[in-house]
Amino acid sequence: MQKEETTPLYKKLIEDLKKLMEEGKFKQGDLLPSENELCKSYNTTRPTVRQALAGLTNMGYITRHHGKGSIVAEPRRGLGILSVSGVTAGVGDLNLKTVILEKPVKRNWPPELMKDLNYAEQIAGCIYFTRVRIINNAPILYEETFLTDINLLRFTSRNLDNRSFLKILSEYYQVEVTGGEQKIWAVAADKSIARVLKISAGHPIVHMKRKLKTNVKNLNIYSWLYCNTENYYLDDRF
Repeated sequence: MQKEETTPLYKKLIEDLKKLMEEGKFKQGDLLPSENELCKSYNTTRPTVRQALAGLTNMGYITRHHGKGSIVAEPRRGLGILSVSGVTAGVGDLNLKTVILEKPVKRNWPPELMKDLNYAEQIAGCIYFTRVRIINNAPILYEETFLTDINLLRFTSRNLDNRSFLKILSEYYQVEVTGGEQKIWAVAADKSIARVLKISAGHPIVHMKRKLKTNVKNLNIYSWLYCNTENYYLDDRF
């Protein structure tokens, strides 16, 4: 009879505390419960608690200060928005909600993009929409998207709320991302962006301009993203 595997208690303690930090129950600068309090809560020994806290320290979730205790560090969680697989795929298992602010509509390209377009794109025009990504009930990412309007029948009638835009392109139009490029700046949020992200004007944010190339000739996706990374860091895997 095969012996059933059990998760060591220190690993359970790590996962429980990580979840509380990622959900914002413990914020940056907060003091975690003392070793004695954790021993009582988990009915365990001090070496087990110390092993868990050492693990959280090595992972960058906390810093430990002699005489003070364990303090929540920043950042606590990574956002994979650098991925060309799209924000929905990059965010992963975070509590993500996508809200469409401006529904898809056909329009002319903005002047700022015209210099980057070839003649076929300029003639085709674009489909424009805006979205905000809400993570754990806080607006984190605002995105403006300009999609080359080539063979996208009835796209403006698609419901994009809480759905992956790239999956819709793949499922209904057989459009797949084949590559891309992106430029990233640190900027101060203007009043309109600050209002969407519920931060003060002038708050530092990450601004990204992205171009995604697809398997359909001249059908490219341009995005302007604005991200509040106060409680997160940007990451990706290669």
